[in-house]
Amino acid sequence: MELWAIALEDMVSNTLRSSVESVYRGQTVLVTGHNGFVGSWLSHWLVGVGADVVGVSLPAPTGSLAKVTQLDQFVTPYELDIRSASDLQEVVDRHRPKVVFHLAAQALVLPSYEDPLDTLTTNVLGTANVLEALRDQSSIRACVVITSDKCYDNGNHPHTEDDRLGGDDPYSASKAAAELITHAYRHSFLSKGGVGLATARAGNIIGGGDWGTHRIVPDCMRAAADGVPLVLRHPGAVRPWQHVLDAVAGYLQLGAALSAEPILFGRAWNFGPDEASSATVGDLVEQLLVAWSNRAGRHPPKPIHPNIATPHERRYLRLDSGRAHKELRWKPLLSLAATVAWTVDWYWSYLNATSGDHRVLLAHQIERYLVLDANESEATQ
Repeated sequence: MELWAIALEDMVSNTLRSSVESVYRGQTVLVTGHNGFVGSWLSHWLVGVGADVVGVSLPAPTGSLAKVTQLDQFVTPYELDIRSASDLQEVVDRHRPKVVFHLAAQALVLPSYEDPLDTLTTNVLGTANVLEALRDQSSIRACVVITSDKCYDNGNHPHTEDDRLGGDDPYSASKAAAELITHAYRHSFLSKGGVGLATARAGNIIGGGDWGTHRIVPDCMRAAADGVPLVLRHPGAVRPWQHVLDAVAGYLQLGAALSAEPILFGRAWNFGPDEASSATVGDLVEQLLVAWSNRAGRHPPKPIHPNIATPHERRYLRLDSGRAHKELRWKPLLSLAATVAWTVDWYWSYLNATSGDHRVLLAHQIERYLVLDANESEATQ
């Protein structure tokens, strides 16, 4: 059965495992940014359910999740910059994907201060190039553009999807611009051809396998493993922390819903954690270090808070995901405590692994997540 022939009512009443398999198995799915942290988790999940994944990304850095799990052996990979419209168009025309997940981006605030043009051209022009490549491609049924919770203008309240877009730093502004470009392509081109186009705004995603620079969890895990104090820039900043699998599950459910009802679900969606999972940077680090000390049998040094000037980052950020809860029946399955435990388990197992096959770590956590979902579904029936 073609994926768009699946009735939405049946899809959302099934477990996450069965609904994802029924929609994506045997389908060609394009993932931009597949070598990134979130893109790697998404690509492995899709491969695991039998999708034919085509990946477009910059080369994976040594030690990255994509490298250590040998992702390129399981997808059809292309190493290219999404700012090259012609190269991107060639890949789309060659493989004719049914579903697209666009994650390729410059994903950090601090580098956007150091090189704002790189951030703007990648996140704004790159997004336009992806959508332009899909505009006349008849195979496309659905596209999910992943932006950021930082696309919203400042505000001391949980953001809903209808809140004003904005951003005081180049990164946030680039994500707000990507939202506007997606909106324009949806209404001007893609929805007229029956293509579902939506944006997804997740919280601060953490989990095993992230070794990026200027990111709190990898910095914390490096410091704990090396026995050196972590340097914290903004310990009082409040963020909506969530495990990567909660975010990826939301993206997959949104892609499935778009495939079934492209116009109805073609809009912006928040995929943030429950209110209890919002915490300060300092609180998160404390929980991570406690979990690490429980595994290591020793306490890492306490973090230090240098009194130095740093670029502006907003102090408060939370998402209201009521729309996704109600209309997609998505909800986060991992509490902050569970997110911390799963994250530290991955890093600890990776750093102390006797086997070189690190795909096992990733596959094991995906399976645990699907079991949680099945148990949750059974309990609510």
